[in-house]
Amino acid sequence: MKRRQISPAALPAIGQPFAGGFYAGRIYFDGAEFALIDAGQEFETAAHWWDHAGPRPRIRGATHRFDGMANTLAMSAEGSTISTKVLGMNIRGSWGWHIPSIEELQVIRANLLQLPDWNHRMCEAAPQAFRGSHQYWSSTQKENAATAWLMGMYPWAIPDTNWVSGCNGIRPVKVLQIKADAFVHEPSTDIATNVAVCDLSGLTASPAVAEVLGQFINEDTGRFYGRTDDLLARLAMIAGEARP
Repeated sequence: MKRRQISPAALPAIGQPFAGGFYAGRIYFDGAEFALIDAGQEFETAAHWWDHAGPRPRIRGATHRFDGMANTLAMSAEGSTISTKVLGMNIRGSWGWHIPSIEELQVIRANLLQLPDWNHRMCEAAPQAFRGSHQYWSSTQKENAATAWLMGMYPWAIPDTNWVSGCNGIRPVKVLQIKADAFVHEPSTDIATNVAVCDLSGLTASPAVAEVLGQFINEDTGRFYGRTDDLLARLAMIAGEARP
């Protein structure tokens, strides 16, 4: 699935409006870095991970710990009502939403709950905050089990699992890939072009240099004693004396 790519320079501060939602931080998977966007409280809902009668499913394609879109697509292909609904959402004129993976949910919890108006005690005041009374489903199903990962959005919360027939909060998110070449440049850009190159060959063989170093460095412990300025001044004198 081809993803839209953005420049890292376009990313706002954590919690600020971005791409139809609110920027929640960066997440890395599949060899690339992504910007994670949270839809906000206005578009969350409570739903069953799986709302059909019969045996609880084990969806092989929905076990990704990072890629929530892949999980949500696999859930929808198996007939999950809530995943199909989220995939079809247009939020503030923006498409591409999915149910967060467990690691995406953890990034949101770790970053957004640090903002002063978004913590669990202020959840009713901030439109983008999380409801402290809810646990939130991830799209990540536990491998070889009819359960899925979820977590409460508290500062101390950790992931847990529950039967997929349970009803919990669903918070749509989306990711935008950050352009990889934005972090790549030619090595020469790290080196100043006007730096003088000094030939230091034979320096350690100089008796005068060895004598000075012996006055500042303890031979037994290897520790430096004295002032760096004094050492540099003595070496500068040797360099001056050595000039023709």
